[in-house]
Amino acid sequence: MLRTTTLLLFAVCWPGPAAARGLPLTKSLTDCGYAPVIRKRGIAVFRNKRASVTDIAAQGILRVPTDQLQRALVDYRRHVAYIDRVAESRVLRRDKGELLVYQRLDLPLLSDRDFTLDVRWGKDGEIRWVDFHAVTDRGPRPREGVVRVTHHRGSWELLPIMGGKATLARYQVSIDLAGYLPRWMARSSAGKEVPDLFAAICTMAVGRDKARGHCP
Repeated sequence: MLRTTTLLLFAVCWPGPAAARGLPLTKSLTDCGYAPVIRKRGIAVFRNKRASVTDIAAQGILRVPTDQLQRALVDYRRHVAYIDRVAESRVLRRDKGELLVYQRLDLPLLSDRDFTLDVRWGKDGEIRWVDFHAVTDRGPRPREGVVRVTHHRGSWELLPIMGGKATLARYQVSIDLAGYLPRWMARSSAGKEVPDLFAAICTMAVGRDKARGHCP
């Protein structure tokens, strides 16, 4: 029975090869195995408890036009100034609708983590999307004292609402921070900083100084 239920969930929730960006907004996160973790600043955060790695999803409404949000999300050069934990962010290559980005994270109580991301973005009808995943065949070599992350993929799906004045945003990320990471620490911290990420991207999108406060 458990195997049958799992297969049914897979069939209903798996987005398929044409939409490998994660669960679309038309699919319920709770129906697909995600459980609520926290709600903060109007952002609901969920965690996939069945996943062997950190698997987080979140969604909420941001009072920013969708195109502005998408531009902020792919403006990786400026992420250092707005997004906590991002200590270094370099665009290595830029093509139409695609970036190769190196990032290093400064994490509390842990060694720094780094990775190289293949980032792509586009538009399907009204919905704008951003997809990223870690690659190991491109980017800088591993650095001494920094743990290289090889499993890191995620997506944003952005739907304009309120006549285009606001955006319903869904964020999903799956990451294995590798190295030494106690399971209790992974469980206790998973997802709690995601509402701050939404606020930071919102603040960046509207061109505000982070020091003056986050977007509502």
